[in-house]
Amino acid sequence: METSLGWNSRGRETLASIGLMALLGLLLAAALAPSAQARTEGFQSLAPSPVELTAVATDPGTGLIYAQENGGTKYFVYDPQTNAWTERAPSPLSSGNNGGAAFLGGKIYVVYTSNSTKLAVYDIGSNSWTTIDNPLEAGTGNIAAGGGKLYLAVELKFVSFDPATGTTVPLAEPPKFPLAEGTEGFEEWGGLQVVEGKIYGHQGNGYPGFAVYDIASNSWQELPLAPEIEEEEGPLLGSAINPLTNTYITYGPYAGKVLYRWDIEAGAWSTGTLPFEVDDGGMAYVSLPGLEGIYMIQGEEGTEFTRYTERNVTDLSPSMSARVAKGGQITYSILVKNNGPERAGGVVLADSLPKGMTLVSAAASQGTCTGTPLSCNLGVLRSGASASLTIKVKALSKRVTNAVTVSSLAIDSNLGNDSATVISKQCVIPKLRKRGLKGAKKALRKANCKPGKVSRRFSGKVKEGKVIRSGKRRGKVLPAGSKVKLVVSRGPRG
Repeated sequence: METSLGWNSRGRETLASIGLMALLGLLLAAALAPSAQARTEGFQSLAPSPVELTAVATDPGTGLIYAQENGGTKYFVYDPQTNAWTERAPSPLSSGNNGGAAFLGGKIYVVYTSNSTKLAVYDIGSNSWTTIDNPLEAGTGNIAAGGGKLYLAVELKFVSFDPATGTTVPLAEPPKFPLAEGTEGFEEWGGLQVVEGKIYGHQGNGYPGFAVYDIASNSWQELPLAPEIEEEEGPLLGSAINPLTNTYITYGPYAGKVLYRWDIEAGAWSTGTLPFEVDDGGMAYVSLPGLEGIYMIQGEEGTEFTRYTERNVTDLSPSMSARVAKGGQITYSILVKNNGPERAGGVVLADSLPKGMTLVSAAASQGTCTGTPLSCNLGVLRSGASASLTIKVKALSKRVTNAVTVSSLAIDSNLGNDSATVISKQCVIPKLRKRGLKGAKKALRKANCKPGKVSRRFSGKVKEGKVIRSGKRRGKVLPAGSKVKLVVSRGPRG
C-alpha cells in the first residue's frame, strides 16, 4: 500500500516510529513464540529486482518467477538457476497501488487493487497479454488458483472463476474478523493460498485476521489472529505455502521486518525476522531441487530480494523384510516411517541394487520409483505417517545382501536408523554329478540346500556310491532350505 510524507493511508505514526515499535514488538513476540518448533530457517540474498515489484507468481513447472512493476506496466521474470531478472512484454494494465497474481494453465492472471473492471492475463509461452473482465467486480490483490479455477476475495465478496468456461460463482461470505478491527472481511492487501482442498487467507493491510475456507463444504472458519507487533500492525500483501513444512507464510507490518508463519498441522503462529523492511509486496514458492524456498520481494520499500528456507527436524527410519521365491526372485517389503516430531518433505528411499542383482519392479504407496540404482521419491511424510514400498529383484547368488537408505529435506535427528539391511540366503544347486554321497550332501548344505530323499540305481557310467543326478539341475535357484533329491549309483548291473 502506498505511503506519503511518512504516513500510510490509515494515518499511523511515521515510518521511523513504526519501525522502532516493530523492532520492540518483534523481540517480545520472539520471546513469547512457541519453543516446541525445532525447525531451522535462513535467508539468502538474491539479485535485486530491476524496479519495485508487485503481483508475484511462479510457474511451478519451470520454477520461473514473474512479477509486475509496482505502479507501472513493466513485467519481469526471474530465473532461480541463474539468479537473474529479464524484462518481458509489458502489461496492458498498470498495477497502480499493488496487485496479486496466480498461475493457471500456462498463464499468469494478474489482479490489481485499484482496478475493479479488468484482469491482465500473461501467456508465458507466447510472451503476450490479453485482458478479461474482473469476475470479482472489485479491486483486490487477493487471488489464488486451484483445481482449474481462480479464487478472488475482497471485503465480504468471494468468488471462483473458471477461465475455461468463463463462469463466475459467488461463494460463501468470508468472516468479518470482528476482533481485527479492520474493514469487514478481506482488505485489498492480503493473501490467499490453496492447500489440499482448502484456501487459507489473511486479512492484510496490517490487520491480523486469518481464516480457512473449505472448498467442498463452501464454508469459512475463522482461525487465530496473526501476532500483532503493535495495535493494528500485522501482515501485508503477499503470501505463500511451503509444502515441505506445511506452513502459510506472509510478512509485515508496514516498514517492518516480521516473518509470519502459520503451522497448518500444529495450528499455531510463530514469527521470525526478515533481512529487510517490507511494504505491500509478494512472494512465491519454488520447488526446484536445491533451490527450494519462498522467494520474497521487498515491495514498495525497495528492490531487495531474498530466498527464505526452513527445515524441520524429524526422524525417518526404514524397516525391511524379504521373501525369497523360486528362480532367484526376491521381494522386499519396506516401510518408511516418520517418527516426528515434525513433517519431512522431499523424502527419498535409495536402493543401490548391489552387483548381481537385477531390478524387476518397484512400487510405492505414494510417489514414484525410477532409475538404477533405484530412487523412490516419496514426497511428504507427516509426523507419525509412513509409506510402504515393494521392490522385486532377481539375484542368483546363495547370499544376497541388500541395503536401503532414507533421506529428506528435513534435518534428521537420528542418523543411526536411516538405513536397513537384509541378508537373504538362497539354495543354489551346486555341481553334484559324480560326487560321493557324503561330499554331495556337504555341498548341498554349503549351498543353503538340504539333502532330500536318496535313491539308488544301476549305472555303467558312474562309479558305485557316486551321484548320478539330482532332482534339480545345476545352477537352479530355490529358497534356502529347499530339499534336493539325489540318485546314487549302485554300479553296473550284474
